[in-house]
Amino acid sequence: MNSSENPEVEFVYGADQIDPVKAIDPGLVYDITKEDYLQFLCNEGYCKNEIRSVSGENINCSSKTTGTIGDLNYPSIQLRVGGNKSFSSNFSRSVTNVGSSVSTYKAIVKGHPDLQITVNPSVLSLKSLNEKHSFVVTVTGKGLPTGSSILSTQLVWSDGVHSVRSPVVVYTQSNP
Repeated sequence: MNSSENPEVEFVYGADQIDPVKAIDPGLVYDITKEDYLQFLCNEGYCKNEIRSVSGENINCSSKTTGTIGDLNYPSIQLRVGGNKSFSSNFSRSVTNVGSSVSTYKAIVKGHPDLQITVNPSVLSLKSLNEKHSFVVTVTGKGLPTGSSILSTQLVWSDGVHSVRSPVVVYTQSNP
């Protein structure tokens, strides 16, 4: 999985072996519910019959028009942009504390100099187990070359013990 030989490898983060010892105590998790997935399918443009065939639920998407497909509370963030055009986009996320009851996590952004990533708030002060905190990740840049361009970076929430990683990928190609 070498990105210089296969640029699409940026889209397969998480398709790797896990460390079972670290998986027992992740510190923070990105919770997601069935309702979140149904909202995602509505935002993606699926019709009620298509959603019912997958979920068994009768959903009226016209009443579920909040947010965008990028707001699915998933650790990874992907942004497709037009070639050679400046961009800026916000992604709402939330995490739940499943680690130490009192902890402070700081946002650390690693990665590519052509991407500017800001996190607001950049510090999460947790005072209890199962406490949820929301934050917004803003991804900006001056533009990517037209064609098949991919840039990646990562957001890591760290309390000094746990490192909760979220890949951020910006691309111009017509698919993943």
